Amino acid sequence: MSIPWWVLVVDDDADVNALIVEMLRDEGFPAHGLTDARAAMALLESSTPPGFIIADLTMPNIDGLDLVGRGESHGIKGMLITAADPRRFKARSTVPVMRKPFEVDELIRVVSHHRPVAAGVDAPAPLCATA
Repeated sequence: MSIPWWVLVVDDDADVNALIVEMLRDEGFPAHGLTDARAAMALLESSTPPGFIIADLTMPNIDGLDLVGRGESHGIKGMLITAADPRRFKARSTVPVMRKPFEVDELIRVVSHHRPVAAGVDAPAPLCATA
């Protein structure tokens, strides 16, 4: 039995988080959001980890670069989003960085690139966006 592929959105701004999750779901991607990076870290080692992570670069406690880096150590690809100039971070990481506000098509293109061809639409039970 294979683990279902889904997208985890981690942004400490609940409104931004919910908007990104909604955009992804509107395009047919199974997506869930968390506003707490520590809770997201715990999901990486769960029985139903995400297949892709979208993380805000600047969050309290754990930044997006650390979260996505930990995901990569578990074989989970990811990308960063930030309101800052993304060129500042490209030298520190090979992870894609997208500047807020971004075009929906651009986000969908990046996520689509990382979705497995055989990925189903089933996803784990929804997560609380404020967890």
